Amino acid sequence: MYTLLIVDDEEIAIRGIVNGIDWSDMPFDSIVTAYDSEEAKEIMQQQTIHVVISDIDMPNESGIQLLEWVNEYSPGSVTIFLTGHADFKYAQQAVQLDCYEYLLKPVDHKQLKECVSGAIDKVRENEKIVEIRTTYNHYYEQWNKQRPALIERFWQDVLHYRVSTAPAQLEDAMNTYGIEMKADSHIRAVLISIEQWREDWSARDEEIMTYGVKNAADELIRGAHPGHAVQDANGILFVLFYGANEEQEEFVAEKCRSFIQQCAAMLHCRLSCYVGQPVPVKQLRANAELLLEMEKNNVSASCTVIMERDFIRKSGAALLHELPFADWALLLDSGKRTELSLRIDETFDQMQEAQVEYTYMAAFYYGFMNMLFQWMTKKTIAQTDVFARREWEEGEQAMKSLQRMRAWIHQIVSQLVEYTEKNGKDVSQVVERIRRYMEEHIDEEFSREQAADEVFLNPAYLSRLFRRETGYSLTDYLVRLRISKARTELEKTNTRISDIASMVGYSNFSHFSKLFKKETGFTPQEYRKKVQAI
Repeated sequence: MYTLLIVDDEEIAIRGIVNGIDWSDMPFDSIVTAYDSEEAKEIMQQQTIHVVISDIDMPNESGIQLLEWVNEYSPGSVTIFLTGHADFKYAQQAVQLDCYEYLLKPVDHKQLKECVSGAIDKVRENEKIVEIRTTYNHYYEQWNKQRPALIERFWQDVLHYRVSTAPAQLEDAMNTYGIEMKADSHIRAVLISIEQWREDWSARDEEIMTYGVKNAADELIRGAHPGHAVQDANGILFVLFYGANEEQEEFVAEKCRSFIQQCAAMLHCRLSCYVGQPVPVKQLRANAELLLEMEKNNVSASCTVIMERDFIRKSGAALLHELPFADWALLLDSGKRTELSLRIDETFDQMQEAQVEYTYMAAFYYGFMNMLFQWMTKKTIAQTDVFARREWEEGEQAMKSLQRMRAWIHQIVSQLVEYTEKNGKDVSQVVERIRRYMEEHIDEEFSREQAADEVFLNPAYLSRLFRRETGYSLTDYLVRLRISKARTELEKTNTRISDIASMVGYSNFSHFSKLFKKETGFTPQEYRKKVQAI
């Protein structure tokens, strides 16, 4: 139901409208009156008024001034003007202020009633618009709340080859999430590599702390610059800078140095930052692969900032920047043998058309070999298991012609695919070596850095590899290994519990007892009594 307000400084005019018209068939549950603009405002501040019938020429404030106030403070109300003066200036102002109708006194009651009926329809229309806008605002607010997470998922999909980097699809996706960039716009990636936690966190605690590092990196490294911080399921952290350029490189490096110091002081971790050069968005994932390669190969420097430009100068990787090896490695991962073969031919066709020289061929060969051995190391496949006759050495002779190089690469890839298809999912030799290392040094203080040195890998990379293959962090796995050995000793010997604690690497008996109960539900004493009573 609706409320009608009649405003006129003449009582007889008000009575004529209120009593002279049969309003019973109209959807009004209340009709209220006011004798000037001030009284009308007071009423409208106290209750909702849907339709206003107002005189224009009134003392103090005119109906025109009242309508100005209504438009600001009660925009859902619909106003009809009544006036005894056919003044064009009034009519013009009424139209400009979006008055619903302008009627001259004396007004025909039937005409006024029809006009009010139309005003009610206008009120209903306004209500629908408000409802639609409210619903839209609600969902827009919800979308805005979810937008950072959606953008992070989008970049994860880009980095993990789940989104096409074809310009049309890439730009369409970026528009969807309100990322104001084109496929050729430049972006800079900074890889945050967490090298060591000061505390022995559980896997869950590591996840929480890594999330904290990501948020801190977003605030302290990226700051107000357009971009996003991204964390994937493997715990890899990237900070992305939109619209990147060469001039900001030292600024980003300095931000990273400060961030490393603050993380050491506040977040109890040691980390390094690998700063990429600006690349087009469509080349982001290849650039991310290069940063991950830089991280993996860094086994000496810690708590430092490593620039891609320096790595390129040292390794000659600039020649490999636009080569297709990242895509080839992905196709090897997914076992898409036919598509990989087509990609190889496509690449060599392009090289033939460009008439590449020997220096490029040499760079291509070493780039392919680097990708090949990196991929096999990642899959923990021994080279001699696949290439018993050391076929990779034939590549140096194959560099003498594109045709021979093409045939040799097809042969190498074919042997590798056949091996992986035949042997199925490989068991990680790296992880097995780390397991054995833990078992052999179970009574010693363990550090991720020592374990990484054992297999010649970067500690952060080893940690991610171990968790991906076992489902446990290095710390969690070591705890389970130690408690398992302690259980065996408690079950089969009468050795003092404090000696067992020392035997499995815990000098603090209280700490050992707490970990044992967390894993088994019993204290060591309770466990021994329980198993020996059986």
